[in-house]
Amino acid sequence: MSKINVSVDCVIFGFDADLSLKVLLITKKENPKRFSIFRNKKQTALPGDLIKTNEELDPAATRILKSLTSIDKIYLKQFAVFSDPSRVKHPKDQVWLKSFRKNPEERVITVGYISLVDIQHFRPKASYFADEVMWTSIDEIPELTFDHNQIIEEALKFLKKELNYKMSSILLPKNFTMPQLQKLHEEILNKKIDKRNFRKQILREGIIVKTSHVNKTGRKGKPAVFYQFCDEDEF
Repeated sequence: MSKINVSVDCVIFGFDADLSLKVLLITKKENPKRFSIFRNKKQTALPGDLIKTNEELDPAATRILKSLTSIDKIYLKQFAVFSDPSRVKHPKDQVWLKSFRKNPEERVITVGYISLVDIQHFRPKASYFADEVMWTSIDEIPELTFDHNQIIEEALKFLKKELNYKMSSILLPKNFTMPQLQKLHEEILNKKIDKRNFRKQILREGIIVKTSHVNKTGRKGKPAVFYQFCDEDEF
């Protein structure tokens, strides 16, 4: 009976200054000693790897993310399990697996983890079998290895379903404008939101407060007021 492996894949979302929701991806190194018909074709993936036999899932997710991206001490939450028996069987994926694993054809069940970060506070660096680390807009995600495109789709569905103002406060800088907050919600919900109604609803719910600071580079030369979220225990 063949062995069944367990892995974790981490979907890290961030919201950049260009007002786009992004996900953290890596490109994977190839073993230079192995010949590959896919040589010089970058394989892009989510940060992920197998867990160790003596390891629990949550510590494994933290270890793997740090080992591939140098990102540490962020909150990671399980959101789905992916167990398709053929999820690692594609030829291009097998070529890469054969260069790094003793038994590349063994089945792998993966647990998806999601996290939200303020991009300004993180400078990921590639290590281990990651060749590059990059933030990629969700509407520009290329074809990924294994079933990682599906994992991101499920993570977006989870984020859309669970979206609340606490999540928004994690993704945005401490001081943000109303257009930034609206754009963030539009990116996650994948739909346009009426500006006037959104503003009324947000202010009515009392979860943000106006600051004395303004963004002097606002549209049409009109300064944009900065807001902050109320303390967590207030909403």
